[in-house]
Amino acid sequence: MDKILILTDSTANPRSFPEFEKVNLEETYPYLIRNEYKDSIFYQLTYGNIETEKLLGQAIGYLTHWKPDYIIIQSGLNDCRPEAFTEFQKIMILKFFKFFSLLRKNINNTKIIKKRQIYRVPKKRFKKTVKWFSNVFCDSKIIWLEIAIHEDYEKIRPGVLKRIAEYNQIIEEEFKDNFLQIKNALNEVNGFNSDNIHFNKFGHKIVSELLLKKLATDKNS
Repeated sequence: MDKILILTDSTANPRSFPEFEKVNLEETYPYLIRNEYKDSIFYQLTYGNIETEKLLGQAIGYLTHWKPDYIIIQSGLNDCRPEAFTEFQKIMILKFFKFFSLLRKNINNTKIIKKRQIYRVPKKRFKKTVKWFSNVFCDSKIIWLEIAIHEDYEKIRPGVLKRIAEYNQIIEEEFKDNFLQIKNALNEVNGFNSDNIHFNKFGHKIVSELLLKKLATDKNS
């Protein structure tokens, strides 16, 4: 009986809106994997807009003694996407909105993002987090999904494609063959929804198939 830990950002969540892009829980890739591994024990932690360090830190803080056989991770976009303001600046703008009302309206302004290119999580810190997690769970098979978006996301987050390539390289260097590429397959099935980040039901289906294939190959090796 395998123990499988799934750690993801909001991409693995179902979607309730817009109505024409609704994804039910049963259609998400973690759920589809569970259906194929009914005898396995699963624990899933999924959290929207979370930095990788905080997400993985939850597993390190509470699950090291559980010793999962497999860990599936999808995280990194929230770390690498260019920002208009630092996290501290955002907090101040939102807290003192009466004084910063104009900035609040432009907190995700494309022109400001393009000009400032703020790092939410610098590459060095992201690499340290990836290495830290790999060392802590050295006895588990870690499968990390490629950070993947539709290329149209570049229009509202200028510079994001370059950043994604850099952060994916960090992940691939650490996990080698267990870095699972998904972007091309997602594009082939039009697997992104209209926000160009999250998966529609076709995206979840293809990602589940890629993961199941990866798991089966590992078990047979």
